[in-house]
Amino acid sequence: MTLAASALGCAIAFGALALGAFQLPAGEVAALALGAGAAGAAGVAIWAGVRLRRWPAGKLAFFRDRMLVIQDRHEMRALWELMDSITLADPGSWPQIKMTDQVTISFRNEPPIRFKPARFGLEATSCRDMILRLRDDAPLRERLPEFDSARDLAASPVVAGERFEPRF
Repeated sequence: MTLAASALGCAIAFGALALGAFQLPAGEVAALALGAGAAGAAGVAIWAGVRLRRWPAGKLAFFRDRMLVIQDRHEMRALWELMDSITLADPGSWPQIKMTDQVTISFRNEPPIRFKPARFGLEATSCRDMILRLRDDAPLRERLPEFDSARDLAASPVVAGERFEPRF
């Protein structure tokens, strides 16, 4: 986004300078050079815009105590300790097993979470294997960041300073 905006700004600036150079006597060479710069910046802006179009539609985040899946405006949280199974099989195809491109995470007392890793720029089997490894390997999860969201801070306010008298 930053690259597209700055390239578009450069294209506009170089284009304006090229028009200004055309107004000067013997300024055709400078106008040609500035016009080439404007065309190059416009090309970079178009290239960045095309790449933004292919940006993943959701976010997948891994924390010490949970996994977070955000698709459009829908947020799903999955605690590592509550996960029972992580599979690529279609849950409705039993007793035959039909593989899909959708990861299904089943929980003990909650409905399952289903998402397509391709929407996050990931390959389905690799994503499933990574989630399984993080679920089963607690020391590996300790290397992940702690979960911290504005909603959690709003639910439990931050207490700063001393709460006890006398102060330690």
